[in-house]
Amino acid sequence: MLDKDLLPEFFKLVFSDSIDSLLTSWWQTDTNDNLVLQSVARRIEQAIAAAIFPQAWQEEIFRAALKFNSQALVLSPYLIVPDETQSIVGFWRSQTCWLDPVALASAIKKTWQELFTAKSLFYYRRLGLSMDKVGMAVSIQPLKDSRASGTVEIDSDLIRIWATEGLIQSLLWGEVQLDTYELNPTGKIVAKKPGNKNYAYRLKNFTGDGTANCLEAYMPDEAGAETDILNAKEIASLYRSITAILHYQPQVKYMEWNQPITDAGRNANEAQFYFSKFDDKLLWTVDKQTSDRSNVANPPLLIGLAASAGNIKAPATVIADLNSIALEAIPSGSILVTKNVPPEQISIIKRIAGIILEEGGITSHGAIVARELEIPAIVAAANATKIIASGQKIFLDGDIGEVHREEQHFSSSKAIAKTSKPEGNITTKLMVNLSQPEAINEVVNLPVEGVGLLRSELMLSQLLASEPLEAWQQGAKRSQFRDTLITLLKQFASAFAPRPVFYRSLDLSANPTAINPIVSSRGTYRYLFDPNLFDLELEALLTVSQQHDNFNLILPFVRSVAEFEFCRDRVEYIGLNKHSSFRLWIMAEVPSVLFLLPQYVRAGVRGVAIGTNDLTQLLLGIDREQAHFSQQGLNASHPAVELAIAQIIQTAKANNIPCSICGQAPVVYPELVSKLVKWGITSISVEPQAVQNTYKAIADAERRLQ
Repeated sequence: MLDKDLLPEFFKLVFSDSIDSLLTSWWQTDTNDNLVLQSVARRIEQAIAAAIFPQAWQEEIFRAALKFNSQALVLSPYLIVPDETQSIVGFWRSQTCWLDPVALASAIKKTWQELFTAKSLFYYRRLGLSMDKVGMAVSIQPLKDSRASGTVEIDSDLIRIWATEGLIQSLLWGEVQLDTYELNPTGKIVAKKPGNKNYAYRLKNFTGDGTANCLEAYMPDEAGAETDILNAKEIASLYRSITAILHYQPQVKYMEWNQPITDAGRNANEAQFYFSKFDDKLLWTVDKQTSDRSNVANPPLLIGLAASAGNIKAPATVIADLNSIALEAIPSGSILVTKNVPPEQISIIKRIAGIILEEGGITSHGAIVARELEIPAIVAAANATKIIASGQKIFLDGDIGEVHREEQHFSSSKAIAKTSKPEGNITTKLMVNLSQPEAINEVVNLPVEGVGLLRSELMLSQLLASEPLEAWQQGAKRSQFRDTLITLLKQFASAFAPRPVFYRSLDLSANPTAINPIVSSRGTYRYLFDPNLFDLELEALLTVSQQHDNFNLILPFVRSVAEFEFCRDRVEYIGLNKHSSFRLWIMAEVPSVLFLLPQYVRAGVRGVAIGTNDLTQLLLGIDREQAHFSQQGLNASHPAVELAIAQIIQTAKANNIPCSICGQAPVVYPELVSKLVKWGITSISVEPQAVQNTYKAIADAERRLQ
């Protein structure tokens, strides 16, 4: 008799007495009639499909899945039995879906159906699995695009690695011939066999329909089809990761791995591989005395969104609200766990070893500065201040967005190579975004042609946070502001000379407590009402320009031609425009620039820098600090954003002015780089950690256009 108490509540709704009776009756007979077997399986499949998924469960599961910070999900079925009788890897077909409540509920039902196909029922009987002792589960995991993926099987004297291009689904579904690598226990390759790399899977571009299929098949390019999926360096890196896991989990015999497409990959000193499953068998063995399976894997203490690469082991300092404590009281070298880091508190990042934020996205100010200073960070880590305790020793992995207890971490590698010049030459200018003088020494030798964006408000955050804005506009404070800015600007000017530095003037709101600072009186609009700080910036720029001729000015968040003309007149009044090398640019962040750019050029604009962070949120009506928007496809890869970027570039070309892009989009969506090059972008400015990868992406794009 089927013991329904061992099944989830969902199945109590699915299994009517007639289905229960049918399954039990079939199990107790000796018949091997395929038609009977298929009839039973079909009726169970229909019952599952017809079952109503309770709305409350659907919402609860969806809320839990949101914590993955992944646009797509993969679901796999499992059986749990008391005794291990036989293992079969890859027995059931996994399901994939977008992160959408309706799609997720449908995928769960399809996953349950996999457990009751005719093939499954046949094997249950053949293996002697009594249905009254079977437990069932569905594993839900994030699905990320991968450059390569595969599996690992471990014997006492051999490690077998299978690899395929793209997502692992082509391997699990038996649709490709795999590359095979065999390693001895020391990691030496003892055998290698190439596969047939003419078919692969990747995530589709999200179109807004969460119920649509999230995967698409594609044909790898000819160059990729003729080379090994893993080179020797990557195999060595994968071997080190495998042995690190085995050190903590020696019982593991099977793993699934992937190499994310956004990683440094073949250009890194240490390629990154992430492991999603361990011992994925037909059967999960459960000890007869306990149902605790904690020895199978080490689940993370916390999951967030990877915002700054690297990892660190240190004690945590938990502060729910940074405004409630003096920053000096935060222990230097600790991992800060807090709700968010507002711009005026950015200076705290220089004191700490890592950051865990409950809110924000990868384009938040805290994440930007963390990447610049190479401090590991994760954001959008729900309830972090409640889950982690002050003083608790934790391991923060900024590469994959996880937090583990100190004793659980697997490795402490950091795959960022920044000082060697990539191979090949590029004609598209590659520049770097900066704000912190502490980063100059590490960045100045990178293969960049200057600073494409010097963020003033982040550079001056500590100064601005120490006094109200009004205080810096009069008396001795006014001189202190100007002198401090001159000192900072000279550091960047001298370090990068003769390469240009594009300084973006302060983008501050006249009302910092505004509910929505995105549409408050920020940017050049603020200058109209109170130009004092802007005048101080111009004075500092003039002083620096008298010694260094590589400084230029970008005006932030320009809403109208009148705003630009107001700023242009003040630049001319102070005499900055008399320096022959000086150029006055504007940021293209407000969508009106799409239509007004020719008028801006006639008014005196000599260049435009596309700020994709603000442009995206204003075009799509989203908040860039809320990660769930991006997960639903409302991000810089959206067709509307790409069309806007292309139009700005083409309009700039038509009006004979340079066009740069300095937002996060080319880093987060590297496929955009080839489009930018094709459209004719003049320069691409990225954060220091992304320079090497962007250089290669530009070189590859230019090579394809030849």
